[in-house]
Amino acid sequence: MPSLSNILAKLKIHLGPKVSGEPMVYVVYGKQPSPFPDLEYIEPIIAVVASEQECFAIQEKHPETEVCWEARKVEGAAGNGSAGGNALYLAHTTLLPYNEDANGNPVFGIMESPRATALYFSRTTAELEAPDQYLHIVTLGEVNLRGVGEILE
Repeated sequence: MPSLSNILAKLKIHLGPKVSGEPMVYVVYGKQPSPFPDLEYIEPIIAVVASEQECFAIQEKHPETEVCWEARKVEGAAGNGSAGGNALYLAHTTLLPYNEDANGNPVFGIMESPRATALYFSRTTAELEAPDQYLHIVTLGEVNLRGVGEILE
């Protein structure tokens, strides 16, 4: 018998509005105990997926992680679809270091609690539209509990 969350996900997909234009994807966060002694928890972006059903699947597969997600329009992706494996660019207004290297310099990588402000199909568009923000490249469909993608400088 299918779980209640799977049934609800299917209903949302079938009853949701059918909108053409730029595709929607889901930015998935995973709140979990921190591997770093001075942080109680981290909540990195653990995936960017094409459907809410995939979000529910991640939630079921990782019950030890508090999974939540938000829908985001992919700017500049009209007509390009949202197939798994596509590189997408997330923009962030803040980026907090989570550790220091041997010389005391901040190390960025797994972000404590990142919040994306926009999502772009191309790096060029992201750099033009969000010049004062940090860019984070992610692969659509990749799941990693320690954080997906890479912060670009």
